Amino acid sequence: MPERMRDDLIKEQLMGYANDAAREALQPGTAEIYRRARRRRRRVAALSVTCVLLVAGAAVGYGLRGTASIPSVKQPRPPVTSPVPNPVPRLAPPQSFVTLIEGGPGADSSDLAVVSAATGEPIRSLAPATTHAYSVSQDRAWVYFLSTSPSSGIYRVPYKGGTVEKVTDTGESSALAVSPDGSKVVWEVVSGNRPGLRVRDLIKGSERLLLVPGALTGPDAINRGNWVWSPDSRHVAMLVTRGLTNVRTGLEMVDVVTGRWRHMFDFDGRDGRLRGCCGAMAWPAGSQRIAFVQGSLSDPANPDSPVENRLVYVDPTTGSATPGIALPSGPNLDLYRLDFDPTGRFMLVGGQDAHTVTTWWSGGGKPVKVRQVRIGDHVPVDVAGASVGGQW
Repeated sequence: MPERMRDDLIKEQLMGYANDAAREALQPGTAEIYRRARRRRRRVAALSVTCVLLVAGAAVGYGLRGTASIPSVKQPRPPVTSPVPNPVPRLAPPQSFVTLIEGGPGADSSDLAVVSAATGEPIRSLAPATTHAYSVSQDRAWVYFLSTSPSSGIYRVPYKGGTVEKVTDTGESSALAVSPDGSKVVWEVVSGNRPGLRVRDLIKGSERLLLVPGALTGPDAINRGNWVWSPDSRHVAMLVTRGLTNVRTGLEMVDVVTGRWRHMFDFDGRDGRLRGCCGAMAWPAGSQRIAFVQGSLSDPANPDSPVENRLVYVDPTTGSATPGIALPSGPNLDLYRLDFDPTGRFMLVGGQDAHTVTTWWSGGGKPVKVRQVRIGDHVPVDVAGASVGGQW
């Protein structure tokens, strides 16, 4: 064999050995082959899930955008009949109120009693009455009253009827009132030459004297008028008339906590205020204004013209007045008891003329007569069943 051919054969064999070695070096082992297979299966599974989610998201997006698409989930069918809404509650006054009855069926001679607002007839007697001063708590749980029997003092009895209990000893008084929150009771007093109010804290059992600024005698003598609690149970508003010749009537306010009195305004007819003064007064719950009964001549130019009564609301800080509903009017009719129910919606008013004693209620419209008793020429104390106004 020629020498060159032998060299070529040897080179070819060497190249074959090198290629075989390279292939054996790149070929993975058994463990590596299994590991790579597992990784591939995971990648394929992840890719499949991603594709499914993308397709589902696209389908949902299309369904939300489409206006004519039909949902795949069936909605429950509506009921055959729609439910009937609850009826709107009818506004009505409380079914009863407290008043003082001078005799009459179902009551002793001069009794504090609960009366039906529909018929004006007594429902139950609460206690014998020796004075005309009483007050109903706003929650209609208690009725406070002044009595001289068995001894002078302030008593209370449950609105539903029950045992009478004494609250405190006190002298004679013409009026008392329990605060809207039921924590205090106030009544009229006179100390020396000064009129005032005494406040008893029903929780602490303490009392405080609030003397009205001014004396009962002298050129600038004062005369205490009607008074009411404010809805926040912090103040008492009082009508006070001052002077003997230059008479002027104004509204005074006292803070029952500090004892500080403040003159609010005079009823002088300026700036939309009322000229003169007013009769009965009340401060409705939740209101910023005091309600007054005002009587004015139907013809201001004629002093003999009939007096017309009207409900008037007065801002206690400025004295500005807003007229309300027309109240019962008539010759010599005096409306001197005014009250609002705990909601401030319904009014109770009572009055007397020469021949009748009458009580009305109103829900903002024309007053409705609750009870009327003819008295002839007698005063109510001599007539069985007579009652003037009351308190819800």
